[in-house]
Amino acid sequence: MDNALEFSKRSSFKREILLEKLYPSKIILPMKMNYGEAAVPTVKVGEKVLIGQCVGAPNPGSFAVPVHSGISGTVTEIKNITLPNRETCKAVVIESDRKRTYHPSVYARNSINVSASKVRGIVKDAGIVGMGGEGIPTIAKINMARRSGVDRVLVNCLQSEPFANCDFMRISESPEYIIMGAVALAGAVGVKRIDVLISDNRKEEIASLQNAMQMSAGDYSGFIFNFKYFKERFPQGYYGLVAKALYGVELKEGETLESRCKAVMFNCSTVYSCWEAIADNMPLASRIISVSGENSEGHNVLVPIGTTVSEILNTVNDNIKTSKRLVWGNCLTGLEISDPDNTPIIKTTSAISVITKKEFNTSSCIRCSRCEDACPMELEPGLLFNLLKRGLKEKAKEEGVHKCIACGCCSYACPAAIDLTGTIASYAHTLNKHKIEQNKLGFTEHSKINIGSVSLLETFEEDEVIETDADASDDIVLPFEGGKLV
Repeated sequence: MDNALEFSKRSSFKREILLEKLYPSKIILPMKMNYGEAAVPTVKVGEKVLIGQCVGAPNPGSFAVPVHSGISGTVTEIKNITLPNRETCKAVVIESDRKRTYHPSVYARNSINVSASKVRGIVKDAGIVGMGGEGIPTIAKINMARRSGVDRVLVNCLQSEPFANCDFMRISESPEYIIMGAVALAGAVGVKRIDVLISDNRKEEIASLQNAMQMSAGDYSGFIFNFKYFKERFPQGYYGLVAKALYGVELKEGETLESRCKAVMFNCSTVYSCWEAIADNMPLASRIISVSGENSEGHNVLVPIGTTVSEILNTVNDNIKTSKRLVWGNCLTGLEISDPDNTPIIKTTSAISVITKKEFNTSSCIRCSRCEDACPMELEPGLLFNLLKRGLKEKAKEEGVHKCIACGCCSYACPAAIDLTGTIASYAHTLNKHKIEQNKLGFTEHSKINIGSVSLLETFEEDEVIETDADASDDIVLPFEGGKLV
């Protein structure tokens, strides 16, 4: 991938002896934190809730995922909320009782020799979605992979944003959960091959994962790990660029890694959450986020999902001034926050970026082609911008506007300070909004969770049963091969 931004001097991050954990005074839990539809609140104002309890569940037949509380306390409000990504939905507000009491359903599983069918049920009921930003329900990707006949699972450890480090912190903190989660997902999909995608300069993280493989080698057998080494370039982890780097193919409109390359990719934090649900009966109720800025040392913190941006910043960085811009996500791909007191961390939020406000004098395009050189999708952002501004949308479609992945590289490189990404990505989003058909992702009218259920991790409904070799064996060996530089 030649067209990419190389951030050779990424923001440095503190090497915490222990990962800092934040226990907020309240959380705001949106019912829609995924690609698809919103869940429905299962609690009422005044109700007591516990850590791990379901507070929102999908309507029968809807393309939604359950929502769980990461704190114990009292439901004080159920209100409508609009997130920075313009998603509007109901949100459950919970005030902490400071007791940190877990629901009885959250306990270490006595036996983790679970079947592939049960893994799929647990992943669905735990509300796990793609935590790298896409937000597609993980059970949907599993089902699509099974129908597509994939032959391997890809574990995406390619976090390359200049101010984000949360995935690498997760690897350092819990490498064994990532390895076992990858094994579980491979078994659920019905494959034996697991490829770990990681930057070649991430020596400590690579060593952590290798050590976790060796430590687990005596407990399981049959699965083969392989490392695929990449250069650290942004936005390397996008699935279309992974397809090009690993398989030498350019995905056409409507094609996926599953259909074209016979591989399914999961973010490493998503993989961790899957094993946490399997081993500990803990649904997706918290995540690590990076808090950083261009002039400050980065910091990682584990927060319950729903924690407000203001409470996080007040805890980890007390010198935020009004002259700073707050970005929900990374500095290149995130969205500016106007109300940090009412903006929560959701399942797909990987970072909060604190950026100095700067006013740039925008000028006309000088035809320098820097935007074209920076575009990882090999588009002509300057041309697309002009076509859209002139209302020539059909011509923009012909020029491939739908391929835009909103990475922000073109705007970053533009010496005229033109907001190329804002115009191009907004239109591309409208074109791609309904591209993925719901029935292709594995949710049917039978994919439902009963409204009102409290513990969702021990009971589930399986849409279909497909027997695989992985189902029949509980012995898994974890050999790993030498890596391949991409």
